Amino acid sequence: MVIAACAALALLLRAYQLSRPGYLLGVTEYDDGAMFGDTLQFVSGVIPYRDFQMVQPPGIMLIMAPAALLAKVIGAAHGLAVARILTVGADTVNVVLLGLLVRHRGALTAGIACGLYAVYPDALVASHTLLLEPWLNLCCLLAALALFDGDRLVGTGTRVTPDTARAPRLSDTARLAWAGAAFGFGADVKIWALAPLGVAGLLLLISAWRIPPARRPASAGGRAAARLRPAATLAGGAVLGLGVPLLPFAVLAPGGLARGVLIGQLARNSGGHRDPLARLADMAGLRLLPGGLPERTLLVVIVVVLVACYAWAHLAAGRHSAWLDAYVALGAIVVTVMFLWPRLYYTHYGAFAGPFLALAIALPIGLLARGRPAAGNAGEAGDGTGAPVRRPVHPVTASLALVLVAGLVWSTYSSLRTESQEHGTEVAAAADKLIPAGACVVTNGASYTVAADRFFSADPDCPPMVDAFGTLFAMTSGGNQASPPAVLRPVVELWQTTLEHAQYLWLTSTTVAQIPWNSQLYGYFHTHFRLIGLAGSPTPARYPYVPRPGLYVRS
Repeated sequence: MVIAACAALALLLRAYQLSRPGYLLGVTEYDDGAMFGDTLQFVSGVIPYRDFQMVQPPGIMLIMAPAALLAKVIGAAHGLAVARILTVGADTVNVVLLGLLVRHRGALTAGIACGLYAVYPDALVASHTLLLEPWLNLCCLLAALALFDGDRLVGTGTRVTPDTARAPRLSDTARLAWAGAAFGFGADVKIWALAPLGVAGLLLLISAWRIPPARRPASAGGRAAARLRPAATLAGGAVLGLGVPLLPFAVLAPGGLARGVLIGQLARNSGGHRDPLARLADMAGLRLLPGGLPERTLLVVIVVVLVACYAWAHLAAGRHSAWLDAYVALGAIVVTVMFLWPRLYYTHYGAFAGPFLALAIALPIGLLARGRPAAGNAGEAGDGTGAPVRRPVHPVTASLALVLVAGLVWSTYSSLRTESQEHGTEVAAAADKLIPAGACVVTNGASYTVAADRFFSADPDCPPMVDAFGTLFAMTSGGNQASPPAVLRPVVELWQTTLEHAQYLWLTSTTVAQIPWNSQLYGYFHTHFRLIGLAGSPTPARYPYVPRPGLYVRS
């Protein structure tokens, strides 16, 4: 009941956000149009990484393929709306998976974990449209459910006996393989899934040295194989989960795949300015609080309180940390540190840290609420049976937890994206009147052509340009429009060819950063295209060869 209530709350908040004007059928992001556009090209028979550039692994494209096929019938705009609704559903399922992962610790622990993620600001931002983090969390939480049997890390310790099992269960080997496959496919969605996979593998290797002597094979080789078998099973599943979806694209376009997903992404994040405090404040949810508060002090207080609660909780419980607690604590540290390294950081990135942070708060509070187990029940908290604990919860602890979640619900509700996005809907409606159906439209903002239902072209020679940013990053190995002319030359030539085949050119205000305009490219544009509507503000004088944003038709 607690898990269901939190899931209903999560669905309500996310559905409310999506119901705001312009959020379902309008233009709200750049990334969602690029990712859904990639999928639309893919289901139309165009090969990604070879015929057009992508900077993400193919996982989200495979997940969204049914919605893209449906878009061929109902239109691109309504297809993206379906993708947005599916993303809301996926993030709501994440709340349920969090609860299932810790339900053996009792209703209080499950309620806090589910409630915190339900209102976590970065998760709400990531679920307002088609973004990667909700689907990445779905894969990693499914992997964690397979990886843990209650508090027990599968492949270690004593398994529950069949007569006490509530339902038939997979073997530990099968569960490890499925966990690895889920982590591997998560890396196909976004390579960040390798971080929790590495944490799980490390814990399995550590646990291997704690195999009781009676269970160890007699020979040295047998002992080594027994120790490594769980980690090897997890790794084998991960290789299959990652490699099977990736293999066709690696065969068809190995160079494009490496440039877009690995080289370009690493290079674009390898330098530049970083603000660790701002990122930590974002992940801690401090942006919900009124402005002017001392963020540095609050961050220190939060970290100290979390560490103290963890130590106090395990001392009060009278036992060592369970494998689940170790996975959560180490995962929260690894993911948080991982977000401090890249040059680029966006609010929706923090959604990946949401499950770890919610569990890192919920698990110690649950232990503190239960206190030290009575004699004869010392193993109840971590016996690995997966049965829910029905021990009474201290009323003061329960009240404080309720106040915490309720306060976060109110703060989150008041800070949701309540502003209207009708401008994007209006622009799409205007473009629908200016551009005939089936025309070849080239744009640096695929979200607009998707929202205007002008993404598909009846011209077989129409260039498959989708992600202008990704194309620039991939073809310059992580560079930008300020790269040397020799580096930008292939990108300029690609855009030259693209403009030669375009019937309409729709330029947004970000064209300065996405298209490497020079005198040659601008000269061709100026000669062959004329403005017909949707004009934006003129570009600054310091960009003499950058056109004004707007919709252009071939002269």
